[in-house]
Amino acid sequence: MLDLPGVGKNLQDHLLSPVIFTTRAQPVPAPEVAPAEVHLFAKSREDLPVPDTQPIFFSVPMYSQDYAPAEMIGPDNGFSMLGGLVRPQSRGEITLTGPDASDPISIDLRALSEQADADALVASVRHCRRIGRTAALAEWGAEEIYPGPSVSDSDEDLEKYVRDSVVTYHHQVGTCRMGLDAGAVVDPRTLKVHGLDGVRVADASIMPLVTTGNTNAPSIMIAERAAAMLLGDAASFELDAEPASV
Repeated sequence: MLDLPGVGKNLQDHLLSPVIFTTRAQPVPAPEVAPAEVHLFAKSREDLPVPDTQPIFFSVPMYSQDYAPAEMIGPDNGFSMLGGLVRPQSRGEITLTGPDASDPISIDLRALSEQADADALVASVRHCRRIGRTAALAEWGAEEIYPGPSVSDSDEDLEKYVRDSVVTYHHQVGTCRMGLDAGAVVDPRTLKVHGLDGVRVADASIMPLVTTGNTNAPSIMIAERAAAMLLGDAASFELDAEPASV
């Protein structure tokens, strides 16, 4: 048995909060590729060095199943502009609830526990509301149903809505953080678990920070590096390797 206190810590995830419109003038046509065809990166504050939000747009209404006051319902016709947080400061953890393999795990994301995260998601929801109200969409007869007219554009009202409606972006990372410090779980040079022989981790859990964007491609890159190591070709991936002569 090996006690690594860093296991399960540092849990991070991207978060979404839905802004949903229905259309009165004409129905939204069926998507030609997939319901989610557009997203963008934007700064929640102008003084930030890089974008911290990634709204994603769907050609269908994406009602939150976990809306706090009551079930989020509405017409089938519509489109969604989901405010998105991609540089969270909040950190959660995964812990065991008992010694048996059948015992469930406890997942505490601590979503929006840092006020800066709530502020950024509020800004992203406000951004999506503005886009939905533009003249370019007026011909569709776009009508906002969530947050809806009962929720003002004030920081207080939007923060309550965001906290009630927040859902996962399904980009959980960080609980086996790689690094060389005492709290790290995985050696970044080998992807081996510190203190264990023959055990590697090759997935998004080794990321120290969640990427500013979808985690699919970075996870594939981690897997490709791990495959090269297992096949004995790790030298070509070493960061400190000498450049090839030409």
